[in-house]
Amino acid sequence: MADKVRITIEGVEYEVPAGANLLQVCLDLGILIPHFCYHEALGPAGACRLCAVMIAPAADKPARLEMACMARTAEGMVVQVNAPYAKDFRRGVIEYLMLNHPHDCPVCDEGGECMLQDMTVLSEHIHRRTRFPKRTWENQYLGPLIHHEMNRCITCYRCVRYYRDYALGTDFGVFGSRDRVYFGRVRDGVLESEFSGNLVDVCPTGVFTNKRFREVYSRPWDLRTARSVCIHCAVGCNVLPGGRHDTLRRIKPAPNRNVNPHFICDLGRYGGEFVNSPGRIL
Repeated sequence: MADKVRITIEGVEYEVPAGANLLQVCLDLGILIPHFCYHEALGPAGACRLCAVMIAPAADKPARLEMACMARTAEGMVVQVNAPYAKDFRRGVIEYLMLNHPHDCPVCDEGGECMLQDMTVLSEHIHRRTRFPKRTWENQYLGPLIHHEMNRCITCYRCVRYYRDYALGTDFGVFGSRDRVYFGRVRDGVLESEFSGNLVDVCPTGVFTNKRFREVYSRPWDLRTARSVCIHCAVGCNVLPGGRHDTLRRIKPAPNRNVNPHFICDLGRYGGEFVNSPGRIL
């Protein structure tokens, strides 16, 4: 198989790696396709159905609706991201996801960093036709570091795929029947994984948020950030501290493919509050 293939996206020909994930290829090229369940570290799942595009195996072949995250690049492939049928399909997916979403953006900790906000705008969904009570859930206590707000869930499965398949945790899972799907523990309790804080970043909608940050909360656009290196061990994970009014408010991972491609441990995420101590010499 050739290392490179030529594909056409929105009428423009590109040379891309053969057999690569089509959604990731488009994102790397700066072509934005709405998506939720796909994450570069976790791979495709095809759960959210939002990355729908029209794909034809060749220019003279008929196109059909496919999920970009489940498609692989092949020679001669023709992709239409903005085909009317694909755009209507994506708008419909967003509308269904919004049926039970609480629309609590003004008070949601994820506001300003929310993929649901971004993908709703990108999908051009602007109308709400909900005329019935929304489904609601009870939240769980997951420990002193992570806040759980299950009503915001869009069932993308990112959290359970990360926790069980990537972090290899065993005390968190998915439960449900029919259209009632719940992500959490069997019962309330502190999450056991030392990488559990990454649920905050993996979740696209604010189901899991940083409890420590909630106590000194600022909107993301009000934070001053700068790349740094975690000081707690010799790995040297890249981090992105965020501060306001001369105090450290939170620490997030700063992806570095050579060190920590996407995630950091809980010590690196929550272990920096000592810098706010009034007893510091410097």
